[in-house]
Amino acid sequence: MEFEEMQKIWNEQTGETMYAINESALHKSISRKKAAAGKRINLVEIMLMIINSTVSVILFTDAILDKEGPWDYAGATIMALTVVFLIYFRNKRKAKENTFDRSMMGELDHAIANSDSMVRIATLMIYYYLIPVGIFSLGKMLYFGADIEKWLLIIGMFALAFFLVRWERKAMHIPRKRNLIALKKRLMED
Repeated sequence: MEFEEMQKIWNEQTGETMYAINESALHKSISRKKAAAGKRINLVEIMLMIINSTVSVILFTDAILDKEGPWDYAGATIMALTVVFLIYFRNKRKAKENTFDRSMMGELDHAIANSDSMVRIATLMIYYYLIPVGIFSLGKMLYFGADIEKWLLIIGMFALAFFLVRWERKAMHIPRKRNLIALKKRLMED
């Protein structure tokens, strides 16, 4: 909620300036936060599904056309399984959305749940996506052999992705979730 939306009140007994919260403006602010968190998680889920589906199809097509060995089929299968997991995760999250009441606190709980989902996806991206796919890719390069430029490129790309996902989680998603939880605690105290 913006500072301008708070009302200044003069407390006659103590002679101090106090502030009152405009509940309607606060509810609108929470609704905006909930909508923004919902858009973020939807965009991330959909983009990950599109990217992983595309990569899976490309890897399967490449494996079939080039009559590759089990490495390419395994890579394509891993990517397809990540899409299945993302669909499961999304459906589970969407089903939970109907459990929140449409009150101000319910919408705040919904925003917190969506922010928690963003933190969880970022964590899963690191430990159950980037690391296994990185190990698989490096294992394939080791098995089939690759020149130094390819090694440096692949290691650099995975290191950069790892760093960016961790940074995004720590600098954006966790602080948003903390702010929403702090707001909830403040509202529950009043």
